[in-house]
Amino acid sequence: MSTQQNALLVGCGSIGKKHLEEILNAFDNVTVVDINEEALKWAKDFGGERVSTATSLDAVLNAGFEPFAVATVANWGPDHVPTIRALQAKGQKVFVVEKPLSDSIEDARNILAEVERAGGKLFINLTRRFSGLPSGIENLAKQHNLGRIEGVTVTGGARCIATNGIHYLDLATVLFGSSPINVTADLASQNINPRHESLSFYEGTVNYNYAGGERFSCVFLNGSAVTENVRFYWRNAEGEMAPNGDFVLRLRDEASIEQYPAVTRTGYALNEVFRGNLWQTETGLSGMANLYQLVREGKTVSDTGSRTAEDLLAALHASELGQRLSLPVDATKIDITKHWSIS
Repeated sequence: MSTQQNALLVGCGSIGKKHLEEILNAFDNVTVVDINEEALKWAKDFGGERVSTATSLDAVLNAGFEPFAVATVANWGPDHVPTIRALQAKGQKVFVVEKPLSDSIEDARNILAEVERAGGKLFINLTRRFSGLPSGIENLAKQHNLGRIEGVTVTGGARCIATNGIHYLDLATVLFGSSPINVTADLASQNINPRHESLSFYEGTVNYNYAGGERFSCVFLNGSAVTENVRFYWRNAEGEMAPNGDFVLRLRDEASIEQYPAVTRTGYALNEVFRGNLWQTETGLSGMANLYQLVREGKTVSDTGSRTAEDLLAALHASELGQRLSLPVDATKIDITKHWSIS
């Protein structure tokens, strides 16, 4: 009996290529599905004999299908849920799904419930929760006696709150140790998404509040092309992080703390006490590599970011309605069936 663990990758665009690299590091062989012949050629050239290809999912499903060790869904966002359902109908149990999980709250809730009822597992590719960032930041906070983290902010150019801001919302949620209790948002969209002309890039401001008083805020501006900057705040310290995990920690000057213990005044220095990269786990893996290793080993993860997937979509509803929404959203108060043009 073969002990090989084989994988399926549906979608081999820019993100799918990254998945393929990590899948090949964790699994034995990969079947890649994409309608783009050039993408399939790249996959074959990259993976050699370990990669087989198909131009449609039906071709895989109708060719003596046997469940894969993992099926990664990295195609167009609106097709995520139909793809998962088609695979489930053939007995597939384990999924890694690119974010956003779905373009509607109802579909996100339903597909998670369906996978659970079937005894399966669904991991959302929110790689920062699987990276070394949560433990690295928490270890720095303990080392320097920073106390409770108060908030996380992210600002940047055309990075899209729905497709990139979600990563930092999820990281903040992990660091705070709970999901947000409400959200407000003021958003606008433009059809500048490089994946498809019909998909929107959302810009503007989103604010989430948490039960312990923590806050997460995100501001993206489509008029700018710069990448994001992420900041973390404690009572007397701030952290600054680049998208690649480069992290700087600065502490307030002792004289400032003594004179102004509760507020900040100009003229006092922040002293740098740490500069390094926190992206890799203790075992030297990136977030995506660690995710696939967990899947390979059959590990059970208590939270893979399913609430984050829903909470992000709630921000789009909050902006459209012009009101603060309690979380998780109440299906009797808003139309959770609405589909948003995101991917």
